[in-house]
Amino acid sequence: MSKSDLALDGGPKTVTTPIGDRWQTVTPLEKRFVNEVLDDLGKSYSQLDKFEAEFRSFVGTKHALSMCNGTATIHSAVFAAGARAGREVIVPSVTWHASITPILHCGATPVFCEVDPETFCADPEDVKRRITDRTCAIIVTHVYGNPANMDAFLDIVKGTKIKLIEDASHAHGGMWDGKPLGSVGHIGCFSLQQSKAVTGIEAGVAVTNDDELYDRMLALGHYGRCEKLWATEKFKALRGMGLGIKYRANPMGIAMARAQLERLPGLNEKRQAWFGKLNRLLEGVRGIRPQKVYPKATRGGLLLYTGTINPEEVGAPVSAVLKALVAEGVGTQPGITPFGYGVMHLEPLFNDFPLEDLGGPWADHADGRRKMERGSLPVSERVHDTCFWLSTPVDPNPEWVEQVAVAFKKVVDNAGRLAEVAKEG
Repeated sequence: MSKSDLALDGGPKTVTTPIGDRWQTVTPLEKRFVNEVLDDLGKSYSQLDKFEAEFRSFVGTKHALSMCNGTATIHSAVFAAGARAGREVIVPSVTWHASITPILHCGATPVFCEVDPETFCADPEDVKRRITDRTCAIIVTHVYGNPANMDAFLDIVKGTKIKLIEDASHAHGGMWDGKPLGSVGHIGCFSLQQSKAVTGIEAGVAVTNDDELYDRMLALGHYGRCEKLWATEKFKALRGMGLGIKYRANPMGIAMARAQLERLPGLNEKRQAWFGKLNRLLEGVRGIRPQKVYPKATRGGLLLYTGTINPEEVGAPVSAVLKALVAEGVGTQPGITPFGYGVMHLEPLFNDFPLEDLGGPWADHADGRRKMERGSLPVSERVHDTCFWLSTPVDPNPEWVEQVAVAFKKVVDNAGRLAEVAKEG
């Protein structure tokens, strides 16, 4: 057994500088906006109107509708697109489950598609192969704030009734060919959850230029508010009741999100800077592939710094590489995440978990799911099996970024030793 200077073998740890994130999530601006709500509860719901106007201006759409969370925005979008029993919605497996579960909530069938192995976003060519006369919508996720190939997807839906839904939960402020994400497809959905670039701790917002789609989303989840907001005549007979679901956002969370939206350009600028620096530093490190960006795309939100490890090129198993990186002080996971990115198509809920004794659309849909086995989406599964995620500050110490890159090179340079350790168990 040969030793090395890896921290795993007792060598010096590479990453010794603290992240030193200088970004403040909560500033006096957030506190001022939230205190405005507390100081005049009678006008608290005006925060929703203000935020929606500001978000419409930011994204450049005719409509914006704030909601209680990002999952509610996806449910509203899928519902607006006409998802129901007998209809299908194409969605990538490399996404969070909240991009998919609303399809079941509407009684429709999720049809999983492959992704581009370099960008991790839905593969347009694979999507084309999965379209049928039952397809009512395509959901594309801008994974970790990285825009999908929107030109290709616009071409796919052109001249059809299929609605293109952007899951922009990670991508606040991102652009495609100079156009803000969320405004490119028929509906854009944003999470404003605690970890997101614009946060209301728990909130969401959906945008569209289509009056009919807007009214469908409004009807689904905004009783008590929808009567004054209808854009068409379709639901006016329902007055303020709508369809009776409440997805309305909390005014205090939306007040916080208003302040966050003002500060978003600064956050994106700082994250883009260190992401770009680490990308450059990792160039030439054997088998390490940071997530790529399409030429027309500008990342926004940048939820996570991520990439893949090619075990054949590196010469050691992914799990051994991750374990060694953690020992060197890199804030990544020593094992593959259990939360499903890349293998959502294998989750029991979307396969054979028993639903027959449940009420609502779950029972109705129990036989509509398509069981998928390991190997059915090989590209997505490989992304899952080889991915790494780094701690993702906004404004880290530059020395920390440099040390992370050195740690990757050190670990890869000692791949032979890692292969030995892996064989030893």
